[in-house]
Amino acid sequence: MADSNLRAKYGDKAYEAGLRMQPKTFEKRLAQRDNLDQHFTKLWLDFVIAGIYERPALDTRTRFLVLVGQFTMGKSLASLDDTVRAALVAGVKPREILETILQCQVYGGHTTADPAIDVFHRIADELGLLEELRKGQLPMDGDASTRSEEEERKTWHAEDIADPRFPGLMKRHGWLALGRGLSLRPKHHLNTMHNYSQMDPDWADLWVKFCYQGMYGRFIVDDKTRLLCMVGDCAAIGEEFNLRGHIKTALRYGATPREVMEVMLQTSVNFGMPTALYALDVFVQIMQAEGRLDEIGNPQTRAKMKG
Repeated sequence: MADSNLRAKYGDKAYEAGLRMQPKTFEKRLAQRDNLDQHFTKLWLDFVIAGIYERPALDTRTRFLVLVGQFTMGKSLASLDDTVRAALVAGVKPREILETILQCQVYGGHTTADPAIDVFHRIADELGLLEELRKGQLPMDGDASTRSEEEERKTWHAEDIADPRFPGLMKRHGWLALGRGLSLRPKHHLNTMHNYSQMDPDWADLWVKFCYQGMYGRFIVDDKTRLLCMVGDCAAIGEEFNLRGHIKTALRYGATPREVMEVMLQTSVNFGMPTALYALDVFVQIMQAEGRLDEIGNPQTRAKMKG
């Protein structure tokens, strides 16, 4: 069946949405599905393409960056290729797309980040973006020279500053590394650093300077968006501990409950219902603990729905 016939069969809205989200593969996917099962094809288009991907809860830039991170974490390279291209067409900055991939080094390591970097580099080379990316690089010390201890100290919790462990950890790891964690995870980061320093102080120093001073201190993508992407990253691989932390921090850094919830709901498309619903339940538990269930319709946790 010709493309024009498929467009007529399934409608302009779904067809155009598909081309926006999957510019390289949508027509092939549509033709394959239609050739095998038209009812499934209609269900797929209505749920995924004209449904989830067209919802307004996430702006276009955030939706694409979340998808870039999730496809990187899931090692779904064909989908990553398509999404990078679609994001560029939609006007998402190449540097922000790359940064979302690089941030996955924290939770996925080389085995996850390297294939995604290869995909992005190939596309950037093909589209003539490498010179722009070279010119837009951070200096060798990242943003360290522009950060202010005095200003960042204003974001640290008074209980952390008063903690007897604070001076020793600050002296050992430096304010650039420890301070970023204190800003992001008040009344939590100090406990983490103490534990890791007790176990292996050299590794703890390497870890905090890579993750917090380094990766979380690059400021290429604003914290709210970066944290929504990390919520998506953790949801995609079913990693609950860090998912909880990033949900809480995303809410603290300006993400609305609706935006956080949409990341979970979008996860159902590419990583299945069980993965998405598990993450959604974690989110509900957090909203319940914070007394904010009314902001998302007063749902129950799955534990309460049993029976």
